[in-house]
Amino acid sequence: MKKLVVWLDTILWVFSAVAQTDVYIKLYDHQGKHPRIESITYPGDANILDMYNSLYGHGAVIENPWVAYRIYMDNRQSLDLYVKQTPRLELDVTGFYTTPQQMEEGCGCDVLWAGKSVGAGSFRGWQNSNPVTIDSVASRTQTVIDSCTVEMVDRDWIYNGHPIQMTQRYTVSPDKRDLMVEIRLNGHLPSDIFCTGIQKLELDNRGFVLSNGVAASWGSNVPDKSLPDLVETVGLGIVVNPENVASVVEDDLNYLIFLQPDPHGIVRYRVISCGTREKEGFTNSEKWFEYISNLK
Repeated sequence: MKKLVVWLDTILWVFSAVAQTDVYIKLYDHQGKHPRIESITYPGDANILDMYNSLYGHGAVIENPWVAYRIYMDNRQSLDLYVKQTPRLELDVTGFYTTPQQMEEGCGCDVLWAGKSVGAGSFRGWQNSNPVTIDSVASRTQTVIDSCTVEMVDRDWIYNGHPIQMTQRYTVSPDKRDLMVEIRLNGHLPSDIFCTGIQKLELDNRGFVLSNGVAASWGSNVPDKSLPDLVETVGLGIVVNPENVASVVEDDLNYLIFLQPDPHGIVRYRVISCGTREKEGFTNSEKWFEYISNLK
């Protein structure tokens, strides 16, 4: 039986080496099967924790050879980060729950503790001088579009007293570490304020946000509070389409960029991430900040 398991794992790794991007939504299954599905919709009055816990990994997962993100299926819809040691696909094998043995064998792991921050480029509203989540909706839907794109649809998001139709689309490519984000809004008013950004790391954070919509941070954190000795050093970056940049601000948790949709109701930005877990990746904040500052 043990030889069969090893053989199956080998087949999965070979498949991952051939493929370059992957997207999945998996149901949580007590039998450990966690079947893939193409799309899932919850009514707006569904219990937040029920939604969050019904999916394996708590939401859709999207990966390229260097990193992976999961988009939480709840009112936060936050972007969480997984960094790999070696460029390849591996999330179908590890999920966001890498075992110690898998890490010893060269797998990556979840590297970010987002808490109440915007994490790695999560989209937010803005009210009472704080980012706000997508709390009141008629329904929430996550859909796998193809092997490199996942979509999140919020129908009738009640924001500032009126409904907004929102579609968030996340895309990766096989040859870049970037996550491309496109937000489409319909029904918003000129007075509505939205924001995105990147979080400050909880240990030894360094970072900046520029008026042109570029922000970066570098520091360490403990992504799994049950494993306090597992400290991960992470670099985060974001570059917002200049047409969508209204202003920027720094608060206690984040480097924030305020967003104005274009005349078609579209906001575009790219999220870029790394971690020192990468064997041949970025090793310090200076190199990371230089890399982010040179992006256009």
